[in-house]
Amino acid sequence: MPPKGWVKSRRASSYQAPPDSRSKRVLRKVFNVWTLAIAGILLVAGFLTLTYFWFEFSDRIDRRLLSGEVFTASAGIYSAPKTLKVGEAINAQGLIEYLKSAGYIERNNQADASRSRYVFENDVLGIEPGLTGSIDGKKVFPSLSIKFSKDGKTVAAIGDRDSNTQPNEAKLEPRILSSIAAEGDGRRKTVTFNDIPPHLVKAITVTEDRAF
Repeated sequence: MPPKGWVKSRRASSYQAPPDSRSKRVLRKVFNVWTLAIAGILLVAGFLTLTYFWFEFSDRIDRRLLSGEVFTASAGIYSAPKTLKVGEAINAQGLIEYLKSAGYIERNNQADASRSRYVFENDVLGIEPGLTGSIDGKKVFPSLSIKFSKDGKTVAAIGDRDSNTQPNEAKLEPRILSSIAAEGDGRRKTVTFNDIPPHLVKAITVTEDRAF
């Protein structure tokens, strides 16, 4: 047996760490396994909810854009109305392109009822002005039926549907040169000075000079 003094001097003792500070105890209670798990679940649920509504409303907006239910601006810069004459060298495709540049859409397209429309059937182009074809409640541009020649290169006859007459010429709605709504996608755009065609800038300058 070892001496009693030797055993007492080498007796093992336990170490007790000092107590943690109050801030550490509070952080340990707030940030633990349970709180982190709950926070993760809430984050995932919020992300999935926002993703659902993002795709849902994006799909609704896309459907409205495709159906034509978009903002249609009447304010902008327009050219002079086109005068269509019997015997004019223009085919159906060229006239349809002009109507599209004036804001027309095909009659079968789902869109606002006030939109101007066209339809091409049996070599006859039907033109149906909408809200933009009226000024101060008075219809300025009539509904027309344009018949083309057999070769399809010239205008053979013009029919005025409103008066049931066949005039030698008729006015068409002006072409949109610059607008706050870009046709085709329905999105608004800002009209800048550079968007104005050079000949219109010159005409405006001459008008201002004469005014002064």
